[in-house]
Amino acid sequence: MNTLDFYNSQSKELIKKYDNADMSKLHKLFLQYIKPKSTVLDIGFGSGRDLEFLKENKYNIWGIDPSKKFVQNTQTKFSAISNHFIVNEVPFSTDQPPFKIKFDSIIAIAMWMHLKKEQYENVVNDIARMTADKASVIISYSEGNRSEDQRYFEDVDLEYIIQLFAQYNFTLIKTVSTQDSLNRDALTWITIIFRHD
Repeated sequence: MNTLDFYNSQSKELIKKYDNADMSKLHKLFLQYIKPKSTVLDIGFGSGRDLEFLKENKYNIWGIDPSKKFVQNTQTKFSAISNHFIVNEVPFSTDQPPFKIKFDSIIAIAMWMHLKKEQYENVVNDIARMTADKASVIISYSEGNRSEDQRYFEDVDLEYIIQLFAQYNFTLIKTVSTQDSLNRDALTWITIIFRHD
């Protein structure tokens, strides 16, 4: 079973699980580093948990996710703006970004460790093309033992990510390490925050 099939087939259980995670530390970083009431794109939004927090705090929310089940759930949850959430993924399959607007912030939570290292350059390019001046980018990924997990994972190369973002004048301004919000002892989460100069 590949990663996307896993998310689609397990979507109901995963949505409930993700929605019950304690994300207070990450959400505090959102409020600290994302300009109030600005326009935010969530790449790989999953259950829509982080989008819901941002919406409650008056942000203009948009999102892409490769899972049709996750997208349908989020379109239902935010029915008045259902066109803000579409099936898509990074790196994009075409030269055109999925939305024609520039975002004040882009978040990518729990998706980078699913990327292959050779995809990094195209993903960072995709993100850079969608960001407005002075934008922030918040990426959070897990480290640790995932030997029993059915999904595809790679160890994240942080130094390479920093190097790639620097080519687009993004500077790493903060790195935070936290314990797993679902109490999985084998995992640690690394959150990195970039700011466009």
